[in-house]
Amino acid sequence: MISDVNIFVDRDACFACGICVDRCGLDNLRLFVAPCRSACPIQMNCQGYVRLIAQGKEKEAAEEMRKYLPFSGILGRVCTHPCESACERASLGDGAVHIRALKRYLADAYPDIAGRLPAVAADTGKKVAVIGAGPSGMMAAYELRAKGHAVTVYEASSKPGGLMRWAIPSFRLPVSEVDSATDMLASMGIDFKTNAALGEDFTLEEVAGDHDAVLLAIGAGPSASPAFPGEDLDQVYHALDILESVKENKPIDPGDSAIIIGGGNSAADVALTLKKLGVVDVRIVCLENTDEMPLFDIERRELQEEGVIIENCWGPRSFTLNDSGKIEVEISKCLSVFDVDGSFCPQLEDTCQLGFEADSVVLAVGQKLNAKGIPAEMVADGKQLEVDPLTLKSASAKNVFCCGDAVTGPSSIVIALAQGREAAISIDRFVSGENLAWGRDRSAIDGHISEYEADHSRAVGGGRGILGRLPVNKRTIDAEIEASLTPEQARQEADRCLSCGRSAEYNKACWYCLPCEIECPTNALEVKLPYQVR
Repeated sequence: MISDVNIFVDRDACFACGICVDRCGLDNLRLFVAPCRSACPIQMNCQGYVRLIAQGKEKEAAEEMRKYLPFSGILGRVCTHPCESACERASLGDGAVHIRALKRYLADAYPDIAGRLPAVAADTGKKVAVIGAGPSGMMAAYELRAKGHAVTVYEASSKPGGLMRWAIPSFRLPVSEVDSATDMLASMGIDFKTNAALGEDFTLEEVAGDHDAVLLAIGAGPSASPAFPGEDLDQVYHALDILESVKENKPIDPGDSAIIIGGGNSAADVALTLKKLGVVDVRIVCLENTDEMPLFDIERRELQEEGVIIENCWGPRSFTLNDSGKIEVEISKCLSVFDVDGSFCPQLEDTCQLGFEADSVVLAVGQKLNAKGIPAEMVADGKQLEVDPLTLKSASAKNVFCCGDAVTGPSSIVIALAQGREAAISIDRFVSGENLAWGRDRSAIDGHISEYEADHSRAVGGGRGILGRLPVNKRTIDAEIEASLTPEQARQEADRCLSCGRSAEYNKACWYCLPCEIECPTNALEVKLPYQVR
């Protein structure tokens, strides 16, 4: 070693891609990972595409984003954005960067399928079956096909997309975005077999015998209602019944009034859907108090704007049909929702009372695993599929892997995508005869540092922008409520990024081999060569 410090990084040009760290053979560099990236389940380089937008390099930003996410038009609309919760900019008191909105902006600006297609590797001769065409199955199929494996996706419904297609209203996620994602997968050579239900049209044993590996990505399944007395009445529906009927252009008629049982995202989506269908009196009845309801602030605001009434701290006991043809809901006061450990364990008063009546009731109270066609030994406690937590390989089946909500329980689309990617890594190794666990059991990625004090000195721009939204009187069943950013808004929002992540010399062990400098995509890194080696 000739000098102590000789690697210099231009913070304005660096977008923390980490290529230099990967290329350094002497373990001399470190990537200080931005909090937004650390919080992202798929480890997307949020800072990278945000900074490129700020520099006016939007095409490069879209390319950087799609290295990690082929379905940016979907996540740009419905991601739960843990990146924004972790954004360092919020610590300055003026709000996090609109990372999700910037993702959508790029997806809308560069929608062409051809530009999103990865280079598919040469045919490996290996066949993989993916059962379930929801987010985790679609992500796994994408990754496995890119590796050169033949991929067949089996989907029980008439079209792929899972709950993204059938359960998320079009005013949040247009069906065209789901179609675009599945069209892209088909363009890669992935074969979709729809109307093919596990346990009805084929067996797991048959598929496992015909393929080198099988991935069960069947989702969380139908409603997990606790079987209330009267639930079988004709005017009592499940949330998915309502949402699916709208997507199929055969909306159920709920009457002039409806009660939604449940306090989460699904309850909010059903309530807003019914309002847009013309139901006058829509009421949410939930166990949680206002602060405990698992809703985003914007969802609370939408419910208020559109006239949905929320009745907090009530638990339903039973449903009965009265002489006037309405459903009467017997309720009890909810004393607490969670136990001392934070687990869901609602406690209701023993006394009951007649609480509400409506033309219909909709149950939006979670989901449970549909284990039809799955051997009992593969299911843990009758709730989730049992897998190795690191590799996602089934504990009891030779060549079967599992991922998504069937493993985790109901979660989010971004977590399902992350599960699909991890399952694809395991399956690729499995069919290639490689060790499934090697290099994956470390708590941190080599060369990455996630705990450090962020630099606030580079802060520019004003407060968090206000996203455009449709006026209430123009919100129809198919019109997106939230608008995409304009180019000017996108640039202003991207300018607010603090560029927390960065590459830096760490061990002072440089031997001037230069791959880090040569392969930097933005020429942000320079190795200062001393006089002796010129």
